[in-house]
Amino acid sequence: MISNFLDTILRFRIIVIIGFITLALFSFIAIDQSNVDAIPDIGENQQVVFTTWSGRSPKDIEEQITYPLSNALQGIAGIDRVRGTSAFGFSTIYLIFKEDVDYYWSRSRVLEKLSTLKGVLPPDVVPELGPDATGLGQIFWYTLENDKEALHPLSLYELRSLQDFYLKFHLQAIEGVSEVASIGGFIKEYQIDVDPNKIFALNIHFPEIIKAIKNSNIDVGAEVIEEGDREMIVRGVGFFKELSDIEEVVVKVKDNTPIRVKDLASVNVGPSFRRGALDKNGMEIVGGIVTMRYGENPKQVINRIKDKLDQIRSGLPKDVHLRPYYDRSVLVDETMNTVYSALTQEIMITIVIISLFLLHFKSSVLVSLTLPFGVGISFILMYILNIDSNIMSLSGMVIAIGSMVDIGIIMTENIHSHLARFKPSDFDEKIKVVKGATLEIAPAIVTSVLTTIITFIPVFALTQAEGKLFIPLAWAKTLAMLGSVFVAICLIPVLSLFLLDKNIRPIEDNAIGKKILNLYRPSLNWVLDRRKKFLLLPFTIILMGCLSYVSLEKEFMPALNEGDILYMPVTTPDVSITKARSLLSYTDKEILKHPLVEDVIGKLGRADTSLDPAPVAMFETIIKLKDASLWPTGTSIYDIMRELDEALQIPGVVNSWDFPIQTRIGMISTGIKTPVALKIFGDDLQKLEDIGKEVAKELEAIEGASGVYAQQINGKTYIEF
Repeated sequence: MISNFLDTILRFRIIVIIGFITLALFSFIAIDQSNVDAIPDIGENQQVVFTTWSGRSPKDIEEQITYPLSNALQGIAGIDRVRGTSAFGFSTIYLIFKEDVDYYWSRSRVLEKLSTLKGVLPPDVVPELGPDATGLGQIFWYTLENDKEALHPLSLYELRSLQDFYLKFHLQAIEGVSEVASIGGFIKEYQIDVDPNKIFALNIHFPEIIKAIKNSNIDVGAEVIEEGDREMIVRGVGFFKELSDIEEVVVKVKDNTPIRVKDLASVNVGPSFRRGALDKNGMEIVGGIVTMRYGENPKQVINRIKDKLDQIRSGLPKDVHLRPYYDRSVLVDETMNTVYSALTQEIMITIVIISLFLLHFKSSVLVSLTLPFGVGISFILMYILNIDSNIMSLSGMVIAIGSMVDIGIIMTENIHSHLARFKPSDFDEKIKVVKGATLEIAPAIVTSVLTTIITFIPVFALTQAEGKLFIPLAWAKTLAMLGSVFVAICLIPVLSLFLLDKNIRPIEDNAIGKKILNLYRPSLNWVLDRRKKFLLLPFTIILMGCLSYVSLEKEFMPALNEGDILYMPVTTPDVSITKARSLLSYTDKEILKHPLVEDVIGKLGRADTSLDPAPVAMFETIIKLKDASLWPTGTSIYDIMRELDEALQIPGVVNSWDFPIQTRIGMISTGIKTPVALKIFGDDLQKLEDIGKEVAKELEAIEGASGVYAQQINGKTYIEF
């Protein structure tokens, strides 16, 4: 079969060359169009149901929203499990579907179920389905801030209004964007502060004021009035347009005297109640978080966002700047550049080494073609199979590079040797020599590659997070090796007819080859004469390898160093937003003092999205470092973390240092933001908390443990009346 196949490709050699040129073009298209991200999205097949009930305590939220809603949603087809959390003013329910359930099919089932829940929840409480995105979908964060030298800087509520009613609408319209969440600043409100003494003196109840204001803030429509041959539509205009409109609302009439709102309360413009803030280098600012739609191409979406921002900036006020501070494409580019760099270096090394051994530049070119064509075919197949390009799948290609080069070397060297030995007199005889050389080793190449592929079969059986991480790696490596075999058997024999001539010298005539053979022959003879004693050496190496394996440290996944640091301190859960804001400003200023820190952007509490149910006590500070070329020799990012940790020893605050994506992956998969955690189960919350504190003290004494804290279950204070 292989003989007939080789006859065909050597006969139609021009078509084969054209076919490979076409494959090269398709590979460029596949690389450009394939989904490119930094890391596989290992999140669960999850939908979020988010419900707000303003001003209600977590206890009320749990009993009247989270619990009944969780029970009602459990009957949806394909559900694996349901998790719910209750916080001040809102409920978040996570519906985890089985992995084989289609993402958008599950959304339609959830919406279908939510439409039947009338009467289950309190009146005026409407649950909402979260955005069609995962926790790793937050690909672009930006800030909106005043120029430092602005004469008339905008206030925080003006910046927030600019974000909510200008930027957000433009960015949400971008293809591939699921949601744009606002964070920081103040939302403008018209506030009516009622004087309890006045309403008591005039015997007016609070609901009467609310009803009067609601009934006054409305436009009404009637029918039409005919006048001559024309008709005019009657419209009653009543919406509030300024504060005085609210002040003039009549609440009640007593003794023919109207009692207006201004007689009972003061009406002002003020900030809305908030559960989050954003800080940059110690100064409060406004920002936005752009979330990518599930299944989209992060690289392409970010490029669209940047193009749109270039247009949006022209419409901003003169002294207001829009600056990105977390851009996933930077890490994506670094990931891709690593692969391209590895391929380029391998090709250069291959050309140099083969040129030295064969003293023939064209032979080294033949070998080097195995890499780009093999990788290109792999990208085409990955695009067809809908496999994303990320740090794991691209690592599979890098791992396969060594084997791919070997395949090219073996095939080229064998053809080179046959041509040097037989020295064909014409082109037809040259075809026979090339065919014979290819047939001699093609079965062995195919067998060796299939053996390597078979060893990866257990990887394809992995499930959940492990499968999402390592199956793309196994696919990429397998496809790259298959591509290299295809190149070695099809392209190299054809190109050999044109690039290799009969005048090439055998490897034995190469001075370097002679020296190696002169060293190898006596060594081989010595080993064969003492073969039983020599076998002790490999057995010793195997034994030492087993002992080393037992003592090696083990980790599910190495740290994903993105170049930025994520600082997530833990403090008491009852901290006020004023104190939290003060702490955030202080920590940001202290971090900025480090000579290798360029910018510090800290977030406390939650952004305006169901994907971020963070409490006020939760800080997320992204630390952008200066270029690594400016670091002192020998300094690592972990040294910087350690120095920052020593500078931020604050009473009541426990530090935690990690990388942004790595932390988010941990929180998605386990709900815990640290690499290692200990869970304690029981039915007494106070007892669990006491045990947790005792365990934390013991864990702090362990070598290498840092940022140890016991999660405080209780502690949120209430005033009940």
